[in-house]
Amino acid sequence: MDVVLVTKNGMVKRTSVEEFRQQGRGGGGVAAITVADGDQVVGAVALSAQSVMIVTAGGRAIRFSVEELRAMGRTAQGVRGIRLAEGDRVVAVVAV
Repeated sequence: MDVVLVTKNGMVKRTSVEEFRQQGRGGGGVAAITVADGDQVVGAVALSAQSVMIVTAGGRAIRFSVEELRAMGRTAQGVRGIRLAEGDRVVAVVAV
């Protein structure tokens, strides 16, 4: 099973849940994604579906197959999932 994480600036990342089995030595948890300054994670979905939809505050949306996203390591930033108009932001991610 995989998890897809999406940030408000439109970055998207797919990671296998197996990546989260090992915790760091400090006991403070594990990093799930590297987030750029001024960005934040909007949502995460566990994949039991075939596609993911990203929705913006401006009313734009994109739906794509999970197979289009390659799996990445825990600390990867991800790839652009949606291009945003100036002032727009991602508000939701859903598994479809």
